[in-house]
Amino acid sequence: MGGKNKTGSQIDLYIDRKDNCINICELKFYDSVYAITKDYAEALGRKLILFREHTKTNKTLFLTFISARGIKSNKYSISLIQNSLTMDFLFL
Repeated sequence: MGGKNKTGSQIDLYIDRKDNCINICELKFYDSVYAITKDYAEALGRKLILFREHTKTNKTLFLTFISARGIKSNKYSISLIQNSLTMDFLFL
């Protein structure tokens, strides 16, 4: 999302659900448990804001993290991520 002289952001995957919610999925392939840092948490927060502004949606946004080994529980992941899945979930 973005354009000339605008800040943009990449959305890896989003799922627009019929229950008036959208899952914004962040995908990371990392060989161990992924730790969300303060800077990365801020970038994810900006991504949600940009998505809402760009799409003009009023739907509830859920940030879903999909990674190879999961995410480390810390104050950033707890406050920001609603769902965390490992890649194994995709291949059940």
